[in-house]
Amino acid sequence: MVTEKLEHSRVKAIFDVTADEFEKALDKSFEINNAKVTLQGFRKGKAPRSVYEKHYGVESLYNEALNEILEAKEKEILADQKLVEEICGQFIPDIEGKLERGKDFKVSISFDVLPEVTLPEYKGIEVAKKVLTATDEEVEAAVKAVAAKDITKEVKAEQVIAKGDYATFDFVGKVDGKEFDGGKAENYELQIGSGQFIPGFEDQMIGMKSEETKDVNVTFPENYGAKNLAGKAAVFTVTVHEVKVEKLPEFTDEYVKGLNIKDVNTLAELKAFKKKELEDSKAVSEKDRQTNEIVNKILDATKVDMPVSLPEQRARQLKAQFEMQAKQYKIPFETYLSLMNITAEDFEKRINEQATRQALFDLVAAEIIEKENLVATEEQVNAKAEEIAKAQGKDAKAILGKQKEQLLNAITYDNFMKFILDNAKEI
Repeated sequence: MVTEKLEHSRVKAIFDVTADEFEKALDKSFEINNAKVTLQGFRKGKAPRSVYEKHYGVESLYNEALNEILEAKEKEILADQKLVEEICGQFIPDIEGKLERGKDFKVSISFDVLPEVTLPEYKGIEVAKKVLTATDEEVEAAVKAVAAKDITKEVKAEQVIAKGDYATFDFVGKVDGKEFDGGKAENYELQIGSGQFIPGFEDQMIGMKSEETKDVNVTFPENYGAKNLAGKAAVFTVTVHEVKVEKLPEFTDEYVKGLNIKDVNTLAELKAFKKKELEDSKAVSEKDRQTNEIVNKILDATKVDMPVSLPEQRARQLKAQFEMQAKQYKIPFETYLSLMNITAEDFEKRINEQATRQALFDLVAAEIIEKENLVATEEQVNAKAEEIAKAQGKDAKAILGKQKEQLLNAITYDNFMKFILDNAKEI
């Protein structure tokens, strides 16, 4: 076997096949093919070789003989353990030159291998640091959310609609001067600014007064569910009847205590609690943002002759996920794409771009994990299994029996991401 390196991390293994070797393969091919046919004057599978070849021609034995030879050559490749560890694509066989009985010839088998990855300097990468604090508005919104179940609505003193108010109104919609199904309602209540109606509808209601009538002009989105309305201009005649505002409960100490939040007994303590909760969440999000920025800088500077098969494998996996979602919604995949407002061509393009990036990430992560010895330790895996067992009330050994490989991969990934961030330089 002679190996030849091709572009895109592809290897071609070339083998010499002697005339004698091919003849033996033809003998085996004859046994297989002859067993399937019945020739005049002979029982099924009992015709002599000369009669068979006279009737069908020796060429009828070539495919089976070549398969026999190629199978043997593939076994030679798979016997090379070092090479096997690098293979990442399917075997593609070929005949080198002309195939003739009684003459030596060559066959080749091509396949992708894991590429050589040339990493940039991945320690000390500069990443911007953001100081993240929760604004008063965010804290107020979080406090309000805590009391959502107790919020009531009261009639607004000034019956003028502002963003966030609840309006009760009638509407009649027309397209090309004609009413359409579903475009009419009476005493409909809507929170203005909630985004439930067609874009532009709610904005045009801001400033309207009780018992005022106004025409609201909108255009249905191109991907609107009702195809007969998609992309069409419409006029809605709107008559407002009443405007209400939300009324929060009074945040007395008694009310706050009733929320049953540990160590929170006053409004001030509730605000401090929600502020810390918000800032902790922002810190986690910022950590993820920094890690992604660092990873992308590493990927952009990495040099690799990417084999075709790795992105292809990733693309198949990604597409299968979307197809599964379409099945769950019980709609054709083409319909699912239209609901996402994307063409099949754009979908394929995005999937391929994403798959290529993910394949590159896998290679880079594997290289750094090996260099820095970041594979999860037995202690880490056991500790995680104990943690899960305690939370779920299960036996740690049972969890290890079912999820050990999954836990090892997840912890190794976390080790890698932590290493990348820990070795960055905040500026």
